[in-house]
Amino acid sequence: MSVRQTIKRHYKIISLLRLRPMGYDEVQDEMNMDPDSRGESLMTSQRTFQRDILDIASIYGIEIESDRSNKKYFIKDDMEETHSQRLRENFEILNAIRLSKSLGNSLVFEERRSLGTQNMAGLLHAIQNSSKVKFEYHKFYDDTDSNRDVKPIALKEARNRWYLIAKDGDNIIKNFALDRIVSLLITELKFKPIQYNVHQEFKDSFGIINGTDEKPIDVVFSFTAREGRYIESLPLHRSQKLISKTEKEYQFSYFIRPTYDFKMEILSYGDQVKVLEPNSLKETILDTLKSAIKPYS
Repeated sequence: MSVRQTIKRHYKIISLLRLRPMGYDEVQDEMNMDPDSRGESLMTSQRTFQRDILDIASIYGIEIESDRSNKKYFIKDDMEETHSQRLRENFEILNAIRLSKSLGNSLVFEERRSLGTQNMAGLLHAIQNSSKVKFEYHKFYDDTDSNRDVKPIALKEARNRWYLIAKDGDNIIKNFALDRIVSLLITELKFKPIQYNVHQEFKDSFGIINGTDEKPIDVVFSFTAREGRYIESLPLHRSQKLISKTEKEYQFSYFIRPTYDFKMEILSYGDQVKVLEPNSLKETILDTLKSAIKPYS
């Protein structure tokens, strides 16, 4: 059995047991009903299934146990790290693309420009080896180009884009969108590793804006029930907490920096959201909405 088949079988087992506890025969039946799993011959013996459980715990950090009373397997501890989850999701997308080639227009992607991912490998190499990089950078806000000589620190994803976190020539930590970087050059010039904890620095931020004067504050939003269900399933921020929910309203609290990109996100929900706290943010959103109406009056 190929490595690809083994990976696919692991992913299928994880996906099934995340739905509900299942016995060995149930897992095999579910795979047998899945055309892709059947086509790849993912069904296995119980001995191989037991080995898969051990491998899943070792590779993905997902511990699966058996309830002897009903002979069902369940996920006890799900410690899958973010990067492992994304790799698994991307593998499933690649597999879907492979299948779609013979299924006409069954898989439709959004049309968008390159994300600059062709530079990721080179930038990661520079980060790991503390090598300075040079590139030409195109700014969207004033439509100008500039040459940059930076010390790379990390790559960060935000809102479906990738950014380089780096110390610029003026010794300020800045963010550079990968899709605006051209003519990347990894130099042989070395620098001392920079003590900058990206996770810590961005934990109270939304998106990619950081290093501003805004301090994290407690925020409370009221969403309509329709929008609230979406927000509950896909949180706006790691600090999101559900305060209450009814048939008409969902209330969530956050501890977050009220940066420009966060305000724009809230405004994008239109009449489906209302700021309850604090009053300062409520007034800011209200003023922005009033300004938005002026061109139509």
